[in-house]
Amino acid sequence: METYEVHFLQEALNDIEEIVLYIAQDSREAALSMHDKIIEKINDLSTFPKRGRLVTDKKMAAAGYRMLDIKPYIAFYRVIDRNLFIYRVLHGATNYPLLLEKMAQHDFEKGNINT
Repeated sequence: METYEVHFLQEALNDIEEIVLYIAQDSREAALSMHDKIIEKINDLSTFPKRGRLVTDKKMAAAGYRMLDIKPYIAFYRVIDRNLFIYRVLHGATNYPLLLEKMAQHDFEKGNINT
């Protein structure tokens, strides 16, 4: 079975840290459990990279952006060659379409997305 190398972008690492710190205010055990759940589900993508569904934005979907539900969070990622890039991990109630638009705009400006 082919595997993909998982890369966490700094924004995604920051998101995970914020999630853990927020949950830890109520329960350290719950925070550690959620951390482990997020990391495990994302690492599972290394063997099943298309497990997540394409994002709803047509331009971003055409560029390969996908989303993986890790209730109540969503991990946003792209598969490029044999690499899987985790861009963000956001709460499902977040206005993520706006954040994704900014993320995509950054990638378009950097030339990371072919349109």
